[in-house]
Amino acid sequence: MIDRNTLEFLRKVSPAESERFRAFLSSHEERRLEADGRKIPYYACGAGRKTLLTFAGGWGGIELAYETVLGFEPRNRVVVVDVSAHDDPETMGRGVNRVLDAEHVDRVVVVGQSLSGIIGQSYFKRHYRRVDGLVLTNTPAPRKERSKKWALLLLKLLPLGWIKPLIRRKATRLQEFQKEIAPEVLERRRFAMALLSCMVDTSWTKNNLLNILKLAFAFNEKDGYTVDSFPGWMGKALIVTSPDDPYYKDAGLLLKNLPNAEKYEFPPGFGHTAPQIHRDLFHKVIQEFIDRLE
Repeated sequence: MIDRNTLEFLRKVSPAESERFRAFLSSHEERRLEADGRKIPYYACGAGRKTLLTFAGGWGGIELAYETVLGFEPRNRVVVVDVSAHDDPETMGRGVNRVLDAEHVDRVVVVGQSLSGIIGQSYFKRHYRRVDGLVLTNTPAPRKERSKKWALLLLKLLPLGWIKPLIRRKATRLQEFQKEIAPEVLERRRFAMALLSCMVDTSWTKNNLLNILKLAFAFNEKDGYTVDSFPGWMGKALIVTSPDDPYYKDAGLLLKNLPNAEKYEFPPGFGHTAPQIHRDLFHKVIQEFIDRLE
C-alpha cells in the first residue's frame, strides 16, 4: 500500500508523473481473495474482448504495473495478480485461476517481462489451455544451471536490512542504458526507479522474498519445456527482446521451444529498459499482436 509519505517523496522526484500515479491509485481499487490459505492482492480493470493477465510480486506490489494497466485498459480487460504469497508453482497457478474465476475471466493473454516473464512461463506451462496468447519480454528461459540453491540458504540467514540493498543494486543495474533519451522520458524513468525503491523499502518482507526465490528455483529446476509440451495449443507467442539485454540469448530458446512464436527486437542502446524507454511503441507492438489473435 502506498502511503502519504511515499507519495510526497515521489512528488518531489516528478510532480507530473506523481500526479499521474496518484490519479491511477484513486481510480483503481486493489481487490483481494484467499486461495490455499493465502491472501492474493490483484487489480481487475478495463474492458474489451481480450483479457491481459500479468503478475506482480517481484520487485514490489501490483501498483508497479500501473504503466501496463494504463497502456492497455482502454481496449482490453487487464488483471494484475500479486503472486508473492506463493512459494510453489502449483499453488500459484491455482491462486491465479481463482482470481480469474472470481472475475469471470475464461481466456487470457499472458504478458510478462523479466521476473514476471518467469512467472508467466510457469503459469503457461501448467495452464496453457486457458491461454490464447503469450507475450514474453526481456526474460530468461528455464535453465537448471541458474538454480543457485546456496542463494536461498543465504537469503534465509541474512537480515532483511542486508538483503534490500542487494535487491536495489540488482534492479539498478538492470535499468542502466547507454544512449541519451528525451528529457520527458528520463523524468519518467527517474520516477519509475524512485517508485521501485520505495516499494522495496515498504512492501517487501522476508517471507515474500523467499517465496519469489523459490518460484524462480522451481522455474529453472522443473519448468523446462519444448514445443511438444503444449499439445493442441492453437495460440501464438510473441518474444520481445533487445540485443544488449542480459537475456538476449534466451530469446532464441524461447522462439525454439514455444509453439507459433514470433519475435520483435528493439534497437540496441537501452538494454533491459528498452521496453520502458520505447513505452508507446512497446504497447503498440503488443496491442497489434493481441488484435491478431481475434
